[in-house]
Amino acid sequence: MPNIMHWLVPKEEKFFEMLSEQSEYALEIAKELKDFISHYHKLEKSERKSKVQIIKNLEHKGDEVTHRLIEKLDKTFITPIDKEDIHEMAVLLDDIIDLINAVTLRFLILGIERIDSHITKLVDIINNAVSEVHKSITDLRKLKNMKERYVNIHSLENEADDVYYDALSDLFHFYKNSIDIIKYKEIYELLEGVTDKCEDVANVIESIVVKHA
Repeated sequence: MPNIMHWLVPKEEKFFEMLSEQSEYALEIAKELKDFISHYHKLEKSERKSKVQIIKNLEHKGDEVTHRLIEKLDKTFITPIDKEDIHEMAVLLDDIIDLINAVTLRFLILGIERIDSHITKLVDIINNAVSEVHKSITDLRKLKNMKERYVNIHSLENEADDVYYDALSDLFHFYKNSIDIIKYKEIYELLEGVTDKCEDVANVIESIVVKHA
């Protein structure tokens, strides 16, 4: 009973709300990445820059939420779940947002002109994984549907690994230009890295569920 009451203390809900706000930015920026990739070939250079700036602005807003959350966490003695878990989730959500921003910027910096099927698949997986992360964070207060969520995220991360390895295999077998190999390898790694961070969030949530079962 004390553990249940501890979980439901109203004054502590701010942390759930702020984590949910963070995950909302992560989801929004993932959707912007998908839109960016879906229309990439049709976009002029100036339009690509504008899309990247939109994502950069979202990244800044996400950073602001992260800083506010961590600042509040440092000043709060009693939290609804372990402070370490809240802090780790906040950092991981920030990492997801930062990585998506970084990979979007790389398309401009590296002068990427061809969007292959591997990139498209990885971006689709990212959207699905970040969506599951957002649902998990939203339901975290009630520990609702947690197992289904983190199992889905683990499955998506495994799917991303398979696409990533196929991408590298094609890259080293069929690409002759070493510069192109370097460019696309970096893009693949950053995209796959986003799904790794989503799985890290799932691991934290799974740990929370075990602690409060």
